[in-house]
Amino acid sequence: MTKNKILLLIPLAITGSIFLYCWAIILTTDVLATWRHYAGLILFVPLVFLFFKDVRKAILATGIYLLLGTFNILAITPAIDTTWIGWAIIHTPPVQLLFLGIFILYFILNFRSLIDIYLDYKEAKALKEK
Repeated sequence: MTKNKILLLIPLAITGSIFLYCWAIILTTDVLATWRHYAGLILFVPLVFLFFKDVRKAILATGIYLLLGTFNILAITPAIDTTWIGWAIIHTPPVQLLFLGIFILYFILNFRSLIDIYLDYKEAKALKEK
């Protein structure tokens, strides 16, 4: 297993384990799944597929998945808890702090890979223009 896969596996494993717990609670109790839970389920499956198929695409897709969850479009917990972060009169849209924490961990672990992907993109674009 390469270093990139291991660094990507950490946030994916955390997200997946919380996700499994969420669906176990939904299926065994009277908690009802919302459209955010179903969206989280539908979009998590391609992440696992991309992890084994193409790590570079999986890194980008995981970041997008975590951003969507941070801004309250996806849910991986049985109860959807949102918070507003603000200073004085400036406030963010509602965010889920669990997703935000996982996204920050993902960004710290995969920063070098994200920079490499960006530089490869810029290089390919420059070569295409010549």
